[in-house]
Parts: sequence; C-alpha cells; structure tokens
Amino acid sequence: MQERYYKFSRFLKEKYGEKVWKIPVDAGLSCPNKDPITGTGGCVFCRNDSFSQMQSLQNISLAEQIEKAIAAARTRQGINKYLVYFQSSTNTFAPPEALSRYFNQALQSPGVVGLAIATRPDCLPPDVLHIISELAAKTDVWIELGLQSSHNTTLQKINRGHTFEAYLDAVEKLKKLPVRICTHIMIGLPGEERSHIIATADKIAATGTHEVKIHPLLVLKDTALEKMFINKDFSELELPDYVMLVCDFLERIPAGMVVQRLTAESPREMLIAPAWAEHKHLVLQAINAELIKRESRQGAHCSIK
Repeated sequence: MQERYYKFSRFLKEKYGEKVWKIPVDAGLSCPNKDPITGTGGCVFCRNDSFSQMQSLQNISLAEQIEKAIAAARTRQGINKYLVYFQSSTNTFAPPEALSRYFNQALQSPGVVGLAIATRPDCLPPDVLHIISELAAKTDVWIELGLQSSHNTTLQKINRGHTFEAYLDAVEKLKKLPVRICTHIMIGLPGEERSHIIATADKIAATGTHEVKIHPLLVLKDTALEKMFINKDFSELELPDYVMLVCDFLERIPAGMVVQRLTAESPREMLIAPAWAEHKHLVLQAINAELIKRESRQGAHCSIK
C-alpha cells in the first residue's frame, strides 16, 4: 500500500540503507522555563517522566542507557545502526563543556550514526551552536525544536516561555549549520480551533524545517494542565476530531517534509485524558483511513515543494 505521508522510518532506511533505531536517553538536564532563577514555572502540560522509558533511565549513567538499548535492539530486532536521542527536558541547557562531553560520549558506542537533540528555540546561544556545528562535522545531527503552536496567545496560555518569533530566529540560525531541524507541534491546545492548526501548518511549511512531530495534548497527573482540565478551562479532543486535524495539517505541509510522529503516549498511570492516546496503532490506522477516504495525502494543499 502506498504511503500517504513521508514516514521517518522510510527516510532513515533511504539514508542509511537499513533500519535505524532511535534510542531515547536522559542526560539529567533541566529546562530554562523551570529554572528557579530564570524560569516561569514550566509549560502547563510538562511532566518529564511521562516520556517513554524515562522513568527507568533516571538513575542510570548515559553510557549504560545506550549500552542496554543497543543490546536490546540487536537481540530483539536485529538492528545495527542507532540514533541517540537526548529526549528528556532541554538538552542544550547546561554549560557548553558538559554538553560537549555528553554528546561526544554518545558517539563512542558502536553503531551510533547520529544524534537527535531535543531543545527549545530560546536555548541556542552562540556557544551551543558552535558545539552543534562541531558535532555536525563528524556525525549526523538532528535538532528537535519544541514549538507547539505558532500563535503567541496560545504560547502564553500554556506558559511556554518563548514566542513564535524566537522559533523563527532559531530556525534561521540552525539552517546555517549542516543539521536537520525537526519541529514539534501539539494539537488540542487550549483555545485553539481548526483555523489555528491550519495557520500553524502553513507557517511551519514556510520555514524550511526538515521534519515535524505532531502530538495530541495529553493531560497528565500532577501538572498545571490537570487543574485547567478539572476546572473545564478547555475540552479534550475526541479521536475523530484529532484525526481530522492531523490530516488537515499533513495536507498543508510539503510532501518532502519528514513526519517523525503523529501521536504521543505516556504511562497509563499518569494519563488523565484523552483515553484514546493509549492506543497508538488505532490512532495511526484512523489517520491513514481518513487520508484514504479523502483520496488525499501529505502536501495535497501545499504550494511549497
């Protein structure tokens, strides 16, 4: 069956000639939005230990995290190439010498062909960009920028701590380096309707970002968003609505933009809503079915090639 969007797995196989496994690691870093001096309390939805595997990694050294993941991937999947994904929190929020040490340590493991570094648009100072440039001279590097929305009113509402303009500035700086840029977007944010999603898709399409991750908004226990949800400050998206919006988004972005994710998960004991987020395969099946129903695909309504 012909794929209707450009999957990350396909891109990696085209690039490396075989399946590549993405290994999430936790370097124990924090976030400028939560910093006791400079931060504003963090994003309303944030709970770092909700990331897949992060709970079990928090007390294990970086080298051991990578070693265990590689051993498991080789044994169960027969995979020999890996991307080390610095996933948890803001992975450029540390002294430059510490970042350089973490990143270069990850490259020491056999089979590692690249690094993916999750960060924020407002946490890429010149010294960090210099480290990224040095890394990119010897390995493949992805920089994953958490944006969530192109609307500043929404970013303020979710206490994001940066503007859309900061994102645009970060993209322009990163485009000068030999790295791939992946933009993270959330669907279902408080106050946003279809018109907001369409506008964000159009703006992202115009930036030249190479890849995108699309996530549903997850309401997790012990977050500020949980209180907003209890107070009925917003309503959760039903699965059919999420599917429609994801397909709308896909139609508006270039066909050559790689899609890393179309949904998100968290440990069951943390998730309050939406319940359907527990069933990743059903969400992906529904998205594909909707694209087939529309006789549509990624880029169908995008003028940017």
